[in-house]
Amino acid sequence: MNYICTWLCADKKGEESSFPQTGELSSSQKHQNIYWRCILLFYITSKRFNKTEKHLLFTNVSSLPVIDGRPVSKILEELDVKVIYTDFKYKTPENYFGSFQNQFYEFSILEYIAENDQNLADQYLILDSDCIFIKPVQRLFEAAAPQGFISFEDPVKADYVINGLSRSDLKTIYQELLKTEIAEIPSYHLGEFLLCGVQNIHKIYADFKELWPQLLERNAKGLIKFNEEAHTLSYLYFKNGFRASNDASFMRRIWTNPVFYREVRSSDTQLAIWHLPSEKIFGIHTLYNLFFNQSENYGLNISDQHFIPIVQRAVSVPRLSFKMKLKYYIVSYYKALKKRFVKAPVVKKLLLKTA
Repeated sequence: MNYICTWLCADKKGEESSFPQTGELSSSQKHQNIYWRCILLFYITSKRFNKTEKHLLFTNVSSLPVIDGRPVSKILEELDVKVIYTDFKYKTPENYFGSFQNQFYEFSILEYIAENDQNLADQYLILDSDCIFIKPVQRLFEAAAPQGFISFEDPVKADYVINGLSRSDLKTIYQELLKTEIAEIPSYHLGEFLLCGVQNIHKIYADFKELWPQLLERNAKGLIKFNEEAHTLSYLYFKNGFRASNDASFMRRIWTNPVFYREVRSSDTQLAIWHLPSEKIFGIHTLYNLFFNQSENYGLNISDQHFIPIVQRAVSVPRLSFKMKLKYYIVSYYKALKKRFVKAPVVKKLLLKTA
């Protein structure tokens, strides 16, 4: 069986980390609702194209919320999405890394699969929730099947720093962990994408259990360590001899907001999956509102012929309209000004008094 999955790991008060794209405190319901909307749209777009695959949601939230007046549990039941609760077992210390700390939740997911699925023919596609589908992914599962693995790299230069580490830094850590010299500068694999067969998930999780205490020890000693799940997965893939695929026809991380960084290609329309980190409060929210609040049957009655241009316009891929450009600038600058205002000393004192 092929499984399509995403996840939500909710931060608790006092355990927050930085998520700059939402501009909200990560433990707040407002922040988490942004991700719940992403999740619901994720399954709407996947169910449209992927009718034979099973859909799973992993979360550490034991009681699913009500979003915009509708119970998330009921929507997921209607979409035939199975919810799997698993605790967040691999929490990093407070001084570990300030951003995206709950990304290590992915290893709680791998733990669950390793302990509960012994069918070696099963494959799991695990994606970030701000991904949407514009084509079926059967061909992707078929490409992964021979090795039980497929992954894609971010083709950054060796000295380009992502979440605190460059690829050259990764090489240094790899050599120290493996206790051997390596000739190549390792790849930085996309952390938002994991597609593995069960047999390889067992291998990767077993290696992670061995690695986890080493990461905590390196942090305690002030040594460089893997700061997030993509650094960690890249190492685990390397250790097991898994290399990134050169097939660029399946998925890509697409940056859409012209205020910060826009890198959109005309060939993106040929992909199956779009990862849209900048669209959580823009196009993804627009499509969520359209399919969940303005359409029957969650928009699944809309033909693919009409669905595709609707999605393209909403997330400005491949073209950026003047209207969308204006929206990006207005919303982005408003959120930036709001953030500065809240951080002002006088305002902070007032907020603390009323908290």
